[in-house]
Amino acid sequence: MSSKKVVHIKNNGTQAPLSPAQKKFNNLIKKIDAQKKLLVEWQDTFNQVHQEASEKLNPLRQTLRKHQTDMANLLDQQFTSNKFTANQQDKLSHAICEICEEILQSDDNDELKTLYNKYSGGDYDSEAQEEHEMASDFIKSMLEREFGVSLEDHEFDVNDPNATAERLAEKVKQREEQAEATRPQRKKSAKQLAKEAKEAEEAANVSKSIQAVYRQLTSALHPDREQDPVERERKTELMQQVTVAYSNKDLLKLLELQLAVEQIDQSKLANIAEDRLKHYNQILADQLREIQEEVLFKEDEIRAMLRLDPFEPLSPKRLGMLLKQDIRIAQEGIKHLQQDLRLFRDVKQLKAWLKVYQIPEPEFDPFMAGLMPFR
Repeated sequence: MSSKKVVHIKNNGTQAPLSPAQKKFNNLIKKIDAQKKLLVEWQDTFNQVHQEASEKLNPLRQTLRKHQTDMANLLDQQFTSNKFTANQQDKLSHAICEICEEILQSDDNDELKTLYNKYSGGDYDSEAQEEHEMASDFIKSMLEREFGVSLEDHEFDVNDPNATAERLAEKVKQREEQAEATRPQRKKSAKQLAKEAKEAEEAANVSKSIQAVYRQLTSALHPDREQDPVERERKTELMQQVTVAYSNKDLLKLLELQLAVEQIDQSKLANIAEDRLKHYNQILADQLREIQEEVLFKEDEIRAMLRLDPFEPLSPKRLGMLLKQDIRIAQEGIKHLQQDLRLFRDVKQLKAWLKVYQIPEPEFDPFMAGLMPFR
């Protein structure tokens, strides 16, 4: 098939200026096309970034975790083999626990859990479970307040935001249906009945508009009517595209196919009747909303996988930048750990480092605590 033809109502200069409906048609087409390109860009970028992460970042992280494990064991060895002040012991214990905890966020390692428990005086599994429950309760309460619904424990999973969002939407829908059912039913006025009848008629006309385009295409492309094998194969492929577009109510794709098979041209597009154009615009507006929601869903999915703040701006370009940043951080971490592993074998050097080491104040981030790591 030839390259994609652009659906666009043109003014060739001899006609009257484009009508508001024609301008709206062009604007909707432009926005839908931009959102479709953005969705493809998101998917392509994500696939590329995921592949690069597997090839470059993950091996670096494995090396980093190995060095971190070596560091935790070295500090443990120095702690048990040398004398330290109480303050130095506190700092060493904290440093060992910090290293173990960071590794255990992504790797389930019983030896490191034992080491963590030794220096923390607690139990890693119990603490992690408690922290996870606190994070879950916080986010669950926030969602319940925001949407005015109650979620049972089995209906909420902080590690599965997509499933939680579906259950939340269902709860909101149920609440609205219940409110509607209990609302006193008043007899509809003649004006309300007329409005509903008009809306039903408009919906039927919208459906007929897209059906008309579909019928025109299927009539022209039916492969059984084609004798030439090559042309029959081409029409079969086009028919498959028509069927998919019709099932998705993708009017733009159907119009593009009409242009491609030369069922319509630019002059016919410019002369679409205003009432038909109005119906087209309704379909395109719905289509635009759906693809915008699809783009937002993809962005939220990536945010969850990257463990980013839900409101942090994200773009395909920034996704690549985040990967480069993660690679750089891992490389720098490996370099520093290699230097420190050499230095801290000398207990004097270790004690000198402990003089400047500060135990930070504890923090709790309900958005991050206990969430599953990316990759």
